[in-house]
Amino acid sequence: MADKVKAPPRPAALARYPNARWDGEVWRDGRFWFDERAAEKAAEFFPRHLRLTTGEWANKPFVLQPWQEHDIVRPLFGWKREDGTRRYRRCFVWVARKNGKTELAAGIALLMLLGDAEPAGEVYSIASEGDQARIVFEKAAMMVAYSASLSSLIECLKHSIYVPQLNASFKALSGKPQGKHGLNMSGLIGDEVHEWKSGDLYTFIHDSCGTRRQPLEVMISTAGVKGTHGEEVWKECEAILSGDIEDDETLVVVYAAGAEDDWKDEKTWRKANPNYGETVKVDSFLADFNRARQTPRLENDFKRYRLNMWTEQMVRWLPIDAVDDAGKAFGWDHCAGPVDWKALEARLAGKRCFGGLDLSAVQDLSALLWWFPVQEGLDTPALLARFWKPRDLLKEHGRRDRLPYEQWVRDGALLTTDGNVIDHEAIRRQVIADAEVFNVAHMGEPPSADTGGIAIDRFDATETLVKLMGEGLPVVKYGQGFVSMSGPAKELERLVLANAFHHGGHPVLARHARAVAIQTDPAGNIKPAKDKSSQRIDGIVALCMALGIAAQDRGSSMMITASDALMVI
Repeated sequence: MADKVKAPPRPAALARYPNARWDGEVWRDGRFWFDERAAEKAAEFFPRHLRLTTGEWANKPFVLQPWQEHDIVRPLFGWKREDGTRRYRRCFVWVARKNGKTELAAGIALLMLLGDAEPAGEVYSIASEGDQARIVFEKAAMMVAYSASLSSLIECLKHSIYVPQLNASFKALSGKPQGKHGLNMSGLIGDEVHEWKSGDLYTFIHDSCGTRRQPLEVMISTAGVKGTHGEEVWKECEAILSGDIEDDETLVVVYAAGAEDDWKDEKTWRKANPNYGETVKVDSFLADFNRARQTPRLENDFKRYRLNMWTEQMVRWLPIDAVDDAGKAFGWDHCAGPVDWKALEARLAGKRCFGGLDLSAVQDLSALLWWFPVQEGLDTPALLARFWKPRDLLKEHGRRDRLPYEQWVRDGALLTTDGNVIDHEAIRRQVIADAEVFNVAHMGEPPSADTGGIAIDRFDATETLVKLMGEGLPVVKYGQGFVSMSGPAKELERLVLANAFHHGGHPVLARHARAVAIQTDPAGNIKPAKDKSSQRIDGIVALCMALGIAAQDRGSSMMITASDALMVI
């Protein structure tokens, strides 16, 4: 230690350490001390030996951004224990996308591999899937290829970045713990923690480091969906930050919008994006923001990936009455069209159509939607909706659901069946009667996945399916999973955003459009979520099925991309 001197200017890297005090020799925080020389060497490693790999910065020196240097790198490698080993054994960095977190993780991996000079060091990259883990690995390999100083020390092999002098390596691992016996981790990079299905692989690798003197784990991620393993990790980080969990060995760094922040305010954007205006391009950011502002289902994606906010899996979906940047109104209410729903049946008589039938099991609402694509005499697609409910349950369920079922019956918008359970036979009679009025696609043909004219929810619908097929109707079972529903759901969203169809303002269907929420899977597929929507959404589900079966028809005018190709399963 140096002789005691007057306190020097407080290092920027100590901004997050209000309790750090100068003791005449070094800065101390409790039982830890700050090694400025080690912090400086770690920060200098990046521009001296590493070069960036992507876009306009490719092959340029890796100059750390202030937040990367002073909030992460210097504290991580500068804070020490009394024995001279690192204070921190874990680090979690939560930051929105496009802020350079993957490049930073790759640089830290190489710093752990070389800077620690750990004999037979083992640094690993893990993620939910092996391909994701390789992203950090491949960036690190590219950094070595760009660096003359590192290329002389490191060999980049297909599955390993190897340092012969140390017999040390950096490898990417698959997303499962199986087959990982015999590891002895000295450094770990965990990528996109929000996507991890469990902590099994992390725990397995973590437990392998028992013989290492100062192992270091760096996990880096954006926010994700609530109710997942990733949120459990996030809550642990929150508890560490708040002091509810005492953990001096874990560094948590968060750049995120708060629950009370206005997600439409630029100040909030900058709070979650320390590289705003640099790697986070303003034009691209604003484009994503405008899409999210106009399309409700994209709002959660924007909040998660651009503002680093944890969101619910379910999200309100269809815009009802919105205005775009040019002042044009759009949304469900603007798709009513010139013909009222009561007059649509006569207007659509004889027109070619596809059906979607969503049957309730016992007591709740059943829905039949007929979809009429563009054809001769019909310049804009249109739909006709029918709904049923047991007559004896109208009052009781009206109170339960807080919906005007009795008024809808008086208006003719809701049909009833006798008794207190739904009568599927009455619904079948209506389907058959409609088939005599409208030109149901593929009527009289043997139904198949390619030529069906009426899609029916396959749950508890076998009897209805068989009886309708016996009447010569081209009915097929239609799955309710992401594979079947995502394509038509996205098509419905497109139609609503473009005011590109007419529904006549049917009041029951309008209520379903207002209530429907969607569920999203990791691949970006969507589907209406009955269990998470605020009220009944059977009409929207039936409409999606009708759109889905229409999209498979060779004669349909519906445009659909290869990525949205449907399967009826």
